[in-house]
Amino acid sequence: MIKIMKFINTYLFNKRALTYMSLNQREHRFVNYDKAKTVLLLFESDFNEKNPVIRKIIQSLQQDGKKVSAWGFIDKKEVTSAILPDFKILHHQHTDFFHKPHTEFFRELEDLQFDLMIDLSLHLHFPLEYLALYANAFCKTGLRKTDLPIYDFMLDFESLKSIEQDEENSFDEIYLFEQIIFYLKSIQTID
Repeated sequence: MIKIMKFINTYLFNKRALTYMSLNQREHRFVNYDKAKTVLLLFESDFNEKNPVIRKIIQSLQQDGKKVSAWGFIDKKEVTSAILPDFKILHHQHTDFFHKPHTEFFRELEDLQFDLMIDLSLHLHFPLEYLALYANAFCKTGLRKTDLPIYDFMLDFESLKSIEQDEENSFDEIYLFEQIIFYLKSIQTID
């Protein structure tokens, strides 16, 4: 039953995403780290909702002068964290049967514009994929989890995992964040 639901959710997400992308052309451009002033951070929340790693990343971005909004998802029926304007943790009650977040979250995203969206989720969670799809960001970055062209800049850890099998190179949010920031700082554009 779980495999069937995952297949249905994947099919629906792909169909909805392709329709949305064909009807809503967004302005996208590469934004290097220095030029980004506003950042949307997407993440998988830890079970106790404390998220020390994510909070450390937010603090790091804020110290660099970035205005950060962080939206997470936790695979639970209820959360204890309050939903704040710049820090939200969505859960199953915030989504429909097919894991699409409720309309009010998309309305809120429509009103916000970001220079950069960084998706730090390591696993495929449809609510986060929908948020990544609908986010108004000039440059979207993250880990490759689907073949859809949602991101402008993706890292593909699957190819790296087969090359580097040692325990020292664990693939976590910090490693993903460091890699994304490294490339965003390294790539220079002529504006």
